[in-house]
Amino acid sequence: MKQGTRTYGNITFDEKRQRWVMQNVEPHVVIRLKQIFTKIPVYETQKFTLPFKDDISADLKWFMSRYPLEISQSDLRRLNRTNKRYYQHQASCESILLPDYVPLNRVGLKVGQVLREYQKVAVDFAESVKRMLLIDEMGLGKTYEGLAMAMIKGRLPLVIVVEPHLQKQWAKKAASYIDLRVHSLKGNTPYSLPEADIYLVKYNQLSPWNDVLCRGWVKGLVFDEVQNLRTGVDSAKGAAAAALCRSVDFVVGMTGTLIYNYGIEAWNIINIISPGLLGSKDEFVREWCRQDFSSDKGIIKDPDAFGAYLREIQFMLRRRRIDVGQESKQARPETIKADVDEKGLSDWESLAEQLAMNVVSSTGRDRRHEAGQFDLRLRQMTGVAKARSSAAFSRMLVESGTPVVLFGHHHEVYEIWEKELADLKPAFHTGRETPSKKEESLRRFKSGETDIIIMALRSGTGIDDLQYRCQNIVFGELDWSPSLHEQCIRRLDRDGQDWTVRTYYMVSDFGSDPSMLDVLGIKEDQCRGIQDPGEAPIAKQADNSRVQKMAKDFLARRGKSVKDLPESEMSMSNEKLAACL
Repeated sequence: MKQGTRTYGNITFDEKRQRWVMQNVEPHVVIRLKQIFTKIPVYETQKFTLPFKDDISADLKWFMSRYPLEISQSDLRRLNRTNKRYYQHQASCESILLPDYVPLNRVGLKVGQVLREYQKVAVDFAESVKRMLLIDEMGLGKTYEGLAMAMIKGRLPLVIVVEPHLQKQWAKKAASYIDLRVHSLKGNTPYSLPEADIYLVKYNQLSPWNDVLCRGWVKGLVFDEVQNLRTGVDSAKGAAAAALCRSVDFVVGMTGTLIYNYGIEAWNIINIISPGLLGSKDEFVREWCRQDFSSDKGIIKDPDAFGAYLREIQFMLRRRRIDVGQESKQARPETIKADVDEKGLSDWESLAEQLAMNVVSSTGRDRRHEAGQFDLRLRQMTGVAKARSSAAFSRMLVESGTPVVLFGHHHEVYEIWEKELADLKPAFHTGRETPSKKEESLRRFKSGETDIIIMALRSGTGIDDLQYRCQNIVFGELDWSPSLHEQCIRRLDRDGQDWTVRTYYMVSDFGSDPSMLDVLGIKEDQCRGIQDPGEAPIAKQADNSRVQKMAKDFLARRGKSVKDLPESEMSMSNEKLAACL
């Protein structure tokens, strides 16, 4: 520091505790200090401490260019070294993503197996940054990228956390792809683990196995379909995942759809992988989310800016098919007007009407309960009402010579489909089947024993090889999350698909469909902005409480008088339905 330069306090390095300590800081500078370094408790007024980390040192160096602090020569050299190291590391990470970068060739794959160039880049990037999200578009081979993380020096044993129904698929892929020992954890009762290089752990095993996994022997951690942690530490698996991440210094979260609903899910996931990266939850909501009546949902006000920020801090890597020279096979989705089967619906409608009135008239905890009941019943009624129409449309596709994946949600709907399509001997992959029966259903469909498989909207995550058998998707029911729809579509629109993938949404102006499609537009914009900032956004729509709005719409369509119901929310045209999809 130049002699005679005015200082606003002093700073020293605490060697024992590995931290920076600031004292005697002038009051107006303290205000700026706490605005920039939000980890400093607001109640501290005399001594301020910051951890000794390269990024903190870089921020300190920048802060001291505006507000010089008295510092010894030895501490200044330390600050300069860590500041320089931070920017060198940033430059090194950025160079990995440049077009002329030549990725490392790593050893460990079985004879005849290869990593594609963009997959090698992902592994090199992960090795450099150590904690990251890999959200490549579905179909680009994240399974192989996850396995390849085991080839990074010093990252064995590696734990890969997978969805329960995908553990066997991962084990099969690993056995044919990588020349390392793989063990799949069995059951929820810990036992003496055999020596292995890769351990495959189900999400529902994280909590019962947490004490074993957190003992410090795990050197690397990969979460497949990391959106399973979107509820954060409020769930048992989220709390267990957070504890495991704290015990490991290399963590990669992989998914093709980071969020299913609103942006707060991104904070939940990122805070588990890299605690404190985005500040506290309150800080995140205050800085990034909308400050209106819907702020409790955690709706990010500028998804594009947030997505760009995650790239800027080198925490998120995403490549689309077009980025790596692959062509999407997906045709524009089509909306098919479903005929409503009104027979037997009168009792359902009466119940739904009463529940809707309860939703719009109740408050607080009672409203949440009533909303849940109404949401369940109206969506169930809507699915049942158009079930025969969805079955008939699916039959038409099958009889034209093209296999079909038919997606639904409610057991009552599956039962109608099973009866209506009985002669086609459909396979089922829903919540009703055991893992072994699901495997058998997939085998029957992939082998051509049946031309139609009925799948639950939330059961198809991560299932591969359907693209070699099928090109037609029918959504007989809708989900609140547009990312769930995209996950389903990408099971077919992926590498190896030779035909145009055609997607059909069975929609009606009855029941829950109109209101659900309105909300889907808002959620789609959250996901698009974060994952692909700069892409053309869809039209913004009002974000009313989704179920309350659905209740008002339902009552309005039935001619009931609803207090304070805006005229613009009374109905939705078919053109608007199609635009939302």
